[in-house]
Amino acid sequence: MKTKTRSLLGVFVGLVLVAACAGSATTPTPQPLNEVSLQLQWVTQAQFAGYYVALEKGWYLEEGIDLTIVPGGPDITPVDLVAAGNRDFGTTLLADLIVAVQNGKPVRSIAQLQQRNGLVLVAFKESGIEEPQDFRDKIVGVWLGSWEAQFYALMAQEGLTSADYTVVSQGYSMDAFLQRDLDVASAMLYNEYHVVLESGIAAEELNVIDYADYGLGFPGDTLFTSSQLAEQNPELCVRMVRASLRGWQYAIDHPEEAADIVLKYDTTKTQTRPHQLTMMQEIAKLISIQDQPLGYTDEATVQGVIDLLLQYGVLDEPVLASDVWDETFWKQVNP
Repeated sequence: MKTKTRSLLGVFVGLVLVAACAGSATTPTPQPLNEVSLQLQWVTQAQFAGYYVALEKGWYLEEGIDLTIVPGGPDITPVDLVAAGNRDFGTTLLADLIVAVQNGKPVRSIAQLQQRNGLVLVAFKESGIEEPQDFRDKIVGVWLGSWEAQFYALMAQEGLTSADYTVVSQGYSMDAFLQRDLDVASAMLYNEYHVVLESGIAAEELNVIDYADYGLGFPGDTLFTSSQLAEQNPELCVRMVRASLRGWQYAIDHPEEAADIVLKYDTTKTQTRPHQLTMMQEIAKLISIQDQPLGYTDEATVQGVIDLLLQYGVLDEPVLASDVWDETFWKQVNP
């Protein structure tokens, strides 16, 4: 990236008094742009509104970041892409990042955006499924690859093994659930749950099994990067966190505009404004928790998730909280 310096020479001439003054006014030298990629774990939607807002407003560019946001999906695992160096940053659920760290993936969280995650399991009341014990001999849809840590912790807590139920990889839509091909489906309260309601199903027709009711209400989406990038380019991480938090704060304060910006970046043109606005409002509830600072990671909370995952056999061995997240960058943004 070329650095341009502009020089201005002014000479003023009077008819009676001739005075020449010359000078130069140099604009601040912009820092070279870093081409950076952010891998999402799902498609373009208000779940990631803060990043799209910061991109649209030019706040990443102000930080010297030329950002490309890459949508994801049920068959895409951001942790693997970031760990392999194919992406610079990514988003994923904190619990699944912890599992990845235990599995030797060189990644770490740099900002915890969602203090809760909104992940639930849903079933039709007519099925008689009211609690996890009712999953026996049932077909359960789970997003595999980046979303299953909570599910397996719940199954272990309830004393259920993989032989007691059938897990299938759940795709983008809720069609399989609506067509009764799934007895139980995974859903985010800010997305798939509303998709079911928007299909004409009344809330009274559903049973919602909330992980939080079983002591497994883990934090949600975290912004993470590779250990290598965090160590070799910490200044870039600081700039990434600062621009992202700026975008998220604006999205929370201006939900309607944020929803419109998300729609602008939805190249599939399949998203609708009412759904995205609802999602944005629900996402804000998961991010803004009491007086918790935006993007803050609570060490005790991380350790609590690690302890539960270890207790229920999702982790084979203990993981240090300090290996999961690095608070350095957030602290520099929020001194």
